[in-house]
This record gives sequence, structure tokens and C-alpha cells, in this order.
Amino acid sequence: MLKFIRRAALLALVCLPPCAGANPSAVDLGPAGKAPPRNDPLLEPFLHTPTYSSMVLSPDGKHIAAVGYNPAGNASAIVMFDADTMEGNLIVQPRPWVVQGFRPYVRNPRSVHWLNDTKIAVNFTVADSAIFGIDGTPGTDLMQGYIQPLRDAAGKPTPWHLVMRNVQRRELSRLNIEDGTNTSYDLDVDGKPVSWASDASGDIRVVQTIDTAFWTDHSKVVTWYRSSVDAKWAKVDERSVIDDPFRPLSVPARPGRIVVQARNGGDKLAIWDYDVDKHAFMDLLAGAATEDITGVLQDHDMDDLNQVVTDGLRRTTTWFDAKYARLQASLDASMPDHVNIIQPNASGRVLVYSYSDKDPGRWYLLDTTKMSMKLVAQRLSSIDPARMQPMQTLHYPSFDGLSIPAYLTLPGKPAGPAPLVVLIHGGPQARDRWAFEPEVQILAAHGYAVFQPQFRGSAGFGKHFEEAGYGQWGQAMQEDINAGVKYLVDQKIADPQRLCIIGGSYGGYAALWALEKDPLLFKCGVSVAGVSDLRKMLHDDSDMSKNAVVREIVRHRLGDASEMKATFDSVSPLKHADRMVAPLLLVHGDLDQRVPVSHGKEMHEVMTDLKKEVEWIEFPDEPHGIYKPQNLRIYYAAVFKLLERTIGKGEPPFPAASPGSATPEIRLTPADAIDNP
Repeated sequence: MLKFIRRAALLALVCLPPCAGANPSAVDLGPAGKAPPRNDPLLEPFLHTPTYSSMVLSPDGKHIAAVGYNPAGNASAIVMFDADTMEGNLIVQPRPWVVQGFRPYVRNPRSVHWLNDTKIAVNFTVADSAIFGIDGTPGTDLMQGYIQPLRDAAGKPTPWHLVMRNVQRRELSRLNIEDGTNTSYDLDVDGKPVSWASDASGDIRVVQTIDTAFWTDHSKVVTWYRSSVDAKWAKVDERSVIDDPFRPLSVPARPGRIVVQARNGGDKLAIWDYDVDKHAFMDLLAGAATEDITGVLQDHDMDDLNQVVTDGLRRTTTWFDAKYARLQASLDASMPDHVNIIQPNASGRVLVYSYSDKDPGRWYLLDTTKMSMKLVAQRLSSIDPARMQPMQTLHYPSFDGLSIPAYLTLPGKPAGPAPLVVLIHGGPQARDRWAFEPEVQILAAHGYAVFQPQFRGSAGFGKHFEEAGYGQWGQAMQEDINAGVKYLVDQKIADPQRLCIIGGSYGGYAALWALEKDPLLFKCGVSVAGVSDLRKMLHDDSDMSKNAVVREIVRHRLGDASEMKATFDSVSPLKHADRMVAPLLLVHGDLDQRVPVSHGKEMHEVMTDLKKEVEWIEFPDEPHGIYKPQNLRIYYAAVFKLLERTIGKGEPPFPAASPGSATPEIRLTPADAIDNP
């Protein structure tokens, strides 16, 4: 739905200044270009684009393939590291531009996959893929995208791999990477395939399709299963797109069973063994009491769970493999207050990606037999974690007693109640996470406390919590926000006379409505790409309105405009702009296809007609969010100007200075070494 990306350039592809490692060598992707004059030293470190977005270790542990980014040319590339020397070489650059639908697209490398010890598959943007050697030598084209390897009956590697023949029609092919031959891999099921699951050989044995009834917005998801790659498909499950999820993950060696992610009548998403003949859930393989299971890692034989991940207020990892469980515990003890993600590998070496609320992240290469680890690269070298502020987690009661999870970041250690910015996430199912958040740290660096309520309707905390937000735009969801502000005021954390609210997409809507629902609570508000009219949102020219499946989901979560006209109008900011007394900053991108710019323009026009205090910033080159550094400078200059004249200037927790690049000391326990991963 309305997932607004306010992480700016940090969630775009990444950039490549010199690599940070033991003896790093610079990897030059071209001239960096000239930036506008720097007028806010507290802001500038956050406007650098990350060095790398992802890294993958080769099967033999000798090379690391990384996706990186050059901001000057808006282009990503593939860099190959020697795992012994940490020297990096640029081996794959963007392909020439293509035009689709009268619109130019750059074909950037976006993901990399190891085919064997000497070959990688690179998926580019715009449905393009190819094989390259570790030195960048180009090989066979992989049609429109690499998918996964195919193995023999014993689960051993073969030269055959599964590739996407046609993205639009979801047609697949088998391709031999040694001689380039390929054969069609027909799924031959009714409906449009949208996802699938494989057995130990990599063969697709479960397919989910989606169909929308003609002239309606009623879509169904059907799950199909076949007992072997040559058998006929049988229907396993059929449900509406608005029903509880039923997501097949794999086909284990157990005959007639599939591993699925589902609720099975419960509140939390869990992992289940499902009997396809009985159409029944059997054994609970993994579940959590208070959070959804959001991630799964399985063995190559696809028979047993290796790891599950929950992502409530803090990400947690549970390993079922005893060796990796010990390794995880050793890493977490060595790097506390970090999320440490292990990328398993059979070579005796593993990649570890470590990040925190103060650290954008860094990759390490760990020798699991010696328990020695060295830095490969930092994600964002312009940030000094020692100068960032910690993100606290908390719960508070809402108006009806519902416990609301939240994050709080303070600017150092304020002597008394601090000026507070309430930062509202988009979605509204999308939610915040305990991680390095540039927007949070930018505000904290300027002396403002930052509060991020995960109001009802936010995902990851169970079905009851998420569905409690359905149909509650401007109502219970808004009350959750207000209850959090009241809690912080009562706790003497926030100054009740120095409150401002900022949000994007749904958060932009909530910021607008907050200034109208409780005109005297907040002293200012900022809405970025915010929805201004709920009925309009259901019928505008957005990408949501053009998709029947999304329309049905939105109607289920928000409500039906034909039945809720009065309700929608009663909580639409455009209809009640006369209530607003606090100054408002409206920001929108002309290229926004999720919340069209007309939402912002109409709100600005009404505010202007009413002679309300409003500032309008329109970016002609931005989509749903603000990404470009030059635009972010303009945006934050306007934000801090507004904050300073309404709730006062904050007191930065530290003076402007050049950041360092300190690496945490790594202490690993030899007793946790893995002799044979």
C-alpha cells in the first residue's frame, strides 16, 4: 500500500567511494560531481549515499561480489573483492539505456548470485540478466532474470539453472550455463503465477496464482501442488486476497507435505507443516508468542528449518542448527547492541552483516574455524556511530488500553522535557524498525527528541493489532498517536509547548489530520506526499487505483467509499482545513504515482484561500518521497526553519566535527569455532 520511503538516498541503490577494509583499494566509478555549498554541517554526513547495498560470498569463500553505487551517474555496479587481500575491482557496469513505453530506463545491476566458484549471475533493472566471470568477462545472457539453481536428485549442483523467460507472463526456462542451451519450463496452471516454492532439486512443486473476477475487484489466490515435476497440478488452497496469508515456503522430502507461513486461526504468523492431501495444517515448526515470524532460512535440502526471524520492536534470530546457534551467540556477545546477520557458507568462511540504531552497517568476513574476523566494508563511511543517538524501545497504553509499541530517540541527555518531533510512518501497514534511521538521527543531531509510535494497523505485531487499525484512519489510529504524546508529556520527557508532527504518505495524512483534529496540541506540522482526501485516494490516478487487487485490499483495510462517504469526509484534511491554526509545510514530488501531487496542490490551494499559514514545496524530479541530496537540503532547510520559529531551536548533543570511522573491537570465542559448517 502507501509505503512511503523517507529514508531518502539511503534506500536507493548505493554509492562507491573507497572501500573500507583491512587494506582497501579505491574502486573508482567515475567523477563524484559538484555538490551545492554546504550550509548545514549537521546534515551533510547523512546525505552521502551508502557505499554498498549487498554482498555475497562465493561458494569456495575466495571472493565477495558486492552491489555498489555511484551517485554522480545514478548508476550501480558490481565490485569483486578478493577475500584474502580485500582488494576490490569493478567488474560489471550499467548497460545502455533502453526505452520502454516512451520512457527511458537505465539498466543498473541490482542483484548478484553465485552460480559456481568462478561465475556470477547479475540481474539488472528493466528485466535483464547475464552471466559474468569473476574478472568481469561477459557470458551468456539470462533472458529476463536469474531465479535459482537446479540440482540433481541427491541435491548436488548441476549446470542447469532456472531463469525468467518473460516477466509479464511469468514464463520460465531451464538454462545450462556451460553450453548456453535452454528449454521451456512450463508451469501450466490456471491463473497468473505470482509465487512458487521448490523441492531439494530446485524444481518448482508449488505455485500460487491470482485471478480477478471479470468486471469486479474480487480476486482469489489459489495454491497448486504436484507430487513430482512430471505430475499434474492439484489445488491445495483457495482464498480471497483479503483473507489470512497462506504462503508456501518449500517442499520438504516428506511426501505430500509443504512448509508454509500462515496464522492457522491464530494471531501470529508462524511456520507450519501442511498436508496437501488432507488440506490441513499439521505440525507447528516455528512460532513466537508476541510477534510474527517474518523471515526463514532453510537448508539446501529444503527439508529442515535452519533459522527463523521475528521483527517486532527488535529483530531476533533463532537458529535450529546448533553450530550456527553457537556462532550467533558468540557474535552477539562480541558486538552487543547490534543486529548481526550471518550468511552461511560451506567453505569455512561466512559473511556477517552487522548494524544497529547508531551504525548504518558493515560487512565482516569471519573464518569460522579460527574465529577470526576482518572488516570488508562500511555501508556509509560518513557516519560515526559514536556520535549517533540510541533508539529506545517502549510500550504505552492507548485510550482503550491497547498497548502500543514505539521508538524514542533523545538528543543526548536533555536536562528537562525536550522539544519533540512526532515522526509518523507510512503504509499504514509499513512500520519503523530498530535500525539506523537517517531522518531520526538528523532531527536528533539538531537537538530534537524523536517519537515514532507504531500505532494499531502497523505490521509485525500480530493479526489483532494490525486489524485493529482497519477502517480507523483519523480515528483510533490517530488516538494512538495522541496517547503516545500524552505519555511522553506525563513522563516529563516531552515539553507540551514544543511539539511538532512530521510524516510521509499515510504519515503525511496523519500529520495533516493531527493539526485539524487537535488544533492546539501541535505547534507545527510537515506533510510529505500526504493523502488529503480519503475518497479521492480511492478514485485518483495513482498506481493503486489502477490495480484491481490493490483496490480490493485498500477497500478492505480502509473501507468502502460507497458505504462510508460521511466517515471519509469527516476525517479528510481537505474538508476541514478551516480548523488548522498551526503553520504547515506541504511537500510533494511531481512524479509521485502512489499519492498524486494533486493531493498536495489541492490542500495548498484550500489553505491559501483560507489565508492559513502554509508553505508549499514542489519537486519536479521526485517520486513518492525525497531522494536527491540537493532536494533534501532544500527540504531540511525548510523543516528546521519551521521548527525553530514554532517550537524553538534544539540544542545539538554534539558540535559539528569530522566523523571518524571507528571499528568495534571484535572478541570471538574459540570454543564456538565451526570445524565443518
